[in-house]
Amino acid sequence: MLKYPRLLLTPSSVAICAIALSLCSCATVTKPSSQVRVQQLKDAHLAFIDHHTCVEGTPATWDRASFDSEVAKITQQFTDAEAAESKAVPARKEFIKNSAKLFQRDATLVRKQHCLSPSFAANKKKQLQQNYDLFLQQQTSH
Repeated sequence: MLKYPRLLLTPSSVAICAIALSLCSCATVTKPSSQVRVQQLKDAHLAFIDHHTCVEGTPATWDRASFDSEVAKITQQFTDAEAAESKAVPARKEFIKNSAKLFQRDATLVRKQHCLSPSFAANKKKQLQQNYDLFLQQQTSH
């Protein structure tokens, strides 16, 4: 006789393990998915600044329809990210809302001037990177 009972892989034990694993993975997938959304917003916002930075000595080419389409696409990303956030974590939702407002201010400035000066853009990008990075670091430490 065996001293220890054997582990039997019956259909019910496999199903129980599969359910337990899927429940555990839900808890770990939620946090990274919101971080991925915030990272995508950061990337889109910084790319927008890059795309609309004047090259010194070269006049900016302006295509209003293309600009409006780009702004609408990024605005939709912010809207979708905010909607996807749980009400259980109001800080994340608020950060996304505030970042969307910053993006709209940047878009309004570009719409008015057609481009951003290289020094303004560099300072703006540095500030945005700090904001997003600090928020993402705080989210991983909780």
